[in-house]
This record gives sequence, structure tokens and C-alpha cells, in this order.
Amino acid sequence: MNKAPSLRQQILATFALATLFIAVVFSLTTFLFAYHIEDRFFASQLAEEAIMAEQQLAAGLQPAPRLAYMHYYATVEALPSGIDSIIKRQPRRTEFTGDDNQHFHLQQLSQGYLLAEVSQHLIVRDIRPLMLKFLLLELLITLLLTSCLAWLIARKLLTPLQQLTALIGNTPQQSPPTGFAAKFTPNEIGQLATTLELSWARTNDFINREQLFTRDLSHELRTPVTISQGALNLLAGSPLSAEQSILVNRLNAAQQQIEQTISSLLALAREQSPAAGSCQLLPVVETSILQQHYLLADKDIQLELTIAAGSRVAIAEAPLLILLNNLLANAFSYTHAGTISISYQHSLLTVSDSGSGIAEDLQSQLFRPGSKGPHSQGQGMGLSIVSRLCEKWQLHCDIQSSEQGTRVQVTLPQATPIAPLA
Repeated sequence: MNKAPSLRQQILATFALATLFIAVVFSLTTFLFAYHIEDRFFASQLAEEAIMAEQQLAAGLQPAPRLAYMHYYATVEALPSGIDSIIKRQPRRTEFTGDDNQHFHLQQLSQGYLLAEVSQHLIVRDIRPLMLKFLLLELLITLLLTSCLAWLIARKLLTPLQQLTALIGNTPQQSPPTGFAAKFTPNEIGQLATTLELSWARTNDFINREQLFTRDLSHELRTPVTISQGALNLLAGSPLSAEQSILVNRLNAAQQQIEQTISSLLALAREQSPAAGSCQLLPVVETSILQQHYLLADKDIQLELTIAAGSRVAIAEAPLLILLNNLLANAFSYTHAGTISISYQHSLLTVSDSGSGIAEDLQSQLFRPGSKGPHSQGQGMGLSIVSRLCEKWQLHCDIQSSEQGTRVQVTLPQATPIAPLA
């Protein structure tokens, strides 16, 4: 990716372009002014000669200009070749270019014309190369001065900003600096530093509160879970009826699920990557189906399960069970009749149903926490948890929904099969 030019480079380029533009405009203005002054000079000379020529004509004399490069012509036809035809087409024209770099100025009299051939008296034409050299030298000097000025301005303006950027960029996120805003002048950059310091402090306080909450919650939940597990172990060792044994086994399974859920949710809250793991897919899917089976009560639904018995996936059992519970809970809850299919082929776990589908206005924000339909009885957190689990374990989740139903596909890379013991 191309690197964008720095602010210093942009300031220097802006000053250079502005200087070049002003220099070009100034040069054009200079040339226009010089040519205008030169033309006004010849026009004033012709005007003075025209006054004397009119006096001579009034006295019945042939006008005789005092300046050698001026001549009197009584008629249009008497004018030099080329000028007469132009005058007939453009009677008000007063300046002409002839052959051999000749240049003429014309003044019409009451009778005839005064014509000045001024090519030997043109000053601007002769000094034009010198003017161009002078203007070019002036441009180079101006560019040099403005570049130095731009560099000084950029240094004065950007040095504090670079210091602020370096301070923030070189600081570990776990230990944000404090009191750094006081080191900057209280201008716009100082205000930015103050805002950053306040925002950083608020963000750090929020992170600390979340970390403390996660740690305390984990500690406080593990204590009653441990006590409950101990009580269940004692109960399991007591004489029980067959029905009581089934209930104790269910409680044990729920207890283990709580412990696994706590571990998985804590892993989501931590910044580091989760530990690698793998598990048999089919038993976890069956466990999830049993845990969510109550949502299918009194519904005419056919459940199709297409997963090879030996399929192993590269994700630990606990996060996989949380992911499946949320996906199956949605499919079981919002399908009232028809078919729900669960399959695994080519590293794709697919859960599809024949429910009413997801509203179009919700499909763009499915993974946003709290996003749910108007008839949902849940909290709108299921797909958000699925999305975070997929992001944490580097899985891909795709959801397609219409009026014919919803299909969810999650990539679950196959794990290396465990070699049997010799």
C-alpha cells in the first residue's frame, strides 16, 4: 500500500505550488504592463503629432511629422500593402504587424492617416529574454525563501504533534501515560493532548473495571460451582433410585457445562489467543441437541443429522458447545414445523431450518449485541456470542435467510485424527 505524504511534505508542496502560481501570474502581469506602457508611449507620440498635422491640414499644408519613423498618408490606398486591406475590414484598428518583424501604430486624421513604423524603437521586444531570465531567477529565489519559511512553519507546528504521536505510539496499552498533556503549549495541539489524556484515562478505568468484574465473577462463580459439584459427588455415591440417578447425571452434566461456559467466556474476555484444542464433533452436537431439545416440544419437526461418526474438528469442546447451543436454540425456537438439518461436510458445519426466516432489516446487524426481532423472547445475544467465538477461534460464519428458512454455515477445520495406542 502506498504511503501517504507526511503533513510536512504537504505543507512544503502547498507553499511551493502557491509560490509558483503567484510567480506565473506576476510574470504575465509584468509583461502585460510593459507592453501596455510601450503602446501608450507610441499612442501619445502619435496623438501629439496628430494635433500638429491637423493644424497643418487646416492651413492647407501637407502634414510633415517631426519624427522620422512617422509618415503621413492621404488615403487608405496609399498605406503600405496589407495595412490598407486590414483598415477596410477593421476601420478602428490602430496596431499592425508587417513583414520582416515590422510593427506599426496608426492614427486616423480628419484627412488621411499618420503611420508610425516603431519596430526599431520597441524596448520590450529587445529586453524580453532578459526579463524572462530575471523573472526565472526571481522565481527560484522566491521558491527557496518560501520553502525555508514553509519548513520553519511546519517544524513549529508539527514538532509538538510528532512528539504527541511518538509518545502515544511508544506507550504500552496496559500502562497509558498520565500528565503528558501539561508538556504541550495550550493551543490546538495542547487541547488535543488534553482530550487524549482524558479519553485514555476513562478507557483505562473502564478496562480495569471490566477486568476486575471478570476476575471477581469468575472467582465468585467457581466457589458455589465447586460446592455444588462436591455435593453432587456425595449424592452420586449414595443409594439412589434409577430416576434419581438420571437426575443426578443431568445435574452433573449441567455442572460441567457451567464450568466449561465460564472458561470459554473468560477466554473471550482475554486478549491472548485461546489454547489449541480438538474434539469429536458428533458427541458435542448430540449433547447440544439434548440440552436444547425442550424447545422442540409439541412441534411437528423432523430433525436430520448428517455427521460422520469419526469427524474431529480443531476447536475445544467447551467453546464448540456454546456455539452449537446458540445456533440450535435459534433454529429450534423459530421453527414451528418442517425440517431442521445439521450436517458437516468439507469443513463446513451447516444448520438449516424451514422457519419463517430473519427480517431483512435485521440481517445487516445480526451479530450486533441486543439485535433481535419484535417477537423474540431472548436478549438478542446469541449470534453476538457466536460471532465473537468465531472471531476468537478464527472461524468463519455465514448466515443466509429468506422466507423459506435460515441457513448458518461455520467453518470448522478438521483436526488431525488421534493415532490409536499400540
